[in-house]
Amino acid sequence: MKTILIAGINGDIGKEFAKRLLGQGKLYGLSRKETPLIGLQYHHIQADLLKPNEIKTAFEKIEPSEELVYIHLPGKFQFEDKQHPITDGDGDGIDDNIFKTNFRTFLGAKPVLREYLIKNPQAKLKLVGMGSTSDLYNVQLWHSFTESKNKLRQEFRAMYGDSRLYGRVSSLFINVSTTAGTQLKNERPFIPKKYLLTPREILDQSLAYILDERAGCIEISILKPNPEFDGFNDHKKTKKRWYDEMYGKNN
Repeated sequence: MKTILIAGINGDIGKEFAKRLLGQGKLYGLSRKETPLIGLQYHHIQADLLKPNEIKTAFEKIEPSEELVYIHLPGKFQFEDKQHPITDGDGDGIDDNIFKTNFRTFLGAKPVLREYLIKNPQAKLKLVGMGSTSDLYNVQLWHSFTESKNKLRQEFRAMYGDSRLYGRVSSLFINVSTTAGTQLKNERPFIPKKYLLTPREILDQSLAYILDERAGCIEISILKPNPEFDGFNDHKKTKKRWYDEMYGKNN
């Protein structure tokens, strides 16, 4: 029997994960909000992944099982240029809030996940995370986001390859193209809708990988190809397209 924990369950993709994973195991949803999702039968846990004491308390509410599937979805996105400057208190060239929400949230959960495995020596852990298909191109207009996701990938691979846990930890990293939802509406309200992925399409193409019980360290990409898209090689063109999608073509 699986235990499934979705961190970031309140987002559009988190809600879809919850809907599709109902009945696949004992389902927990973690968020900073106290109020659970309406219409879904799951165990809601309130915790801030940046606060160790809250994380520890949250995990004490999770019943051990043969496999824990931990789905890590927190994270914000930011477009970066002179008109959209980053906040970089430590001088590492990465926006502090983007790094914190996408990566440090996992560092908060990591010790508790390891402790779960130590306390339950027969249990296995599956890590599931998400990034962007654009991460492959190191686009400087969202450098902080890509760097944060790359750090998350490294942590997933490190936990999979840890000799003390080998064979007990698997990882799945899901890269997606531009996805419809509340966050996109706020970020790029003028984007054409025709070639946007939906959360449902993401789950259609990734669910079998999530439920696969074989050990592995896997990364997949899910795309809705746009014949008009010509890549990220032309910086000026990419920037112009994004400004059109953020502010309209008459900006």
